[in-house]
Amino acid sequence: MKCEKFVNDYLPAIRAIISNKLIHFGLTQQEVADKLYLSQGGIALYKKWVRGKKVKEMGEKLKVKEKIEELARKIISNDLKEEELEKEYCEICRSIFSS
Repeated sequence: MKCEKFVNDYLPAIRAIISNKLIHFGLTQQEVADKLYLSQGGIALYKKWVRGKKVKEMGEKLKVKEKIEELARKIISNDLKEEELEKEYCEICRSIFSS
């Protein structure tokens, strides 16, 4: 099932990429956790690349990489509601499985 594969394999990689971009932008781990609706401990694992092993694969898909970059910019500039964030993840999922 595509959704299951996305949640297990790709979503952690996407969260790791976005978490590290937001931290690099100057947000604290707690601020990133709040924006992504995750725990601070989860963000710490993304920061250390303990979670999100498919990061390399994300970088190989240009369209997907662009969507992740766009989502990171949206998160920095706005506080997305959890439902809005989920819709963005679904868009990225569709990009992954359509290419």
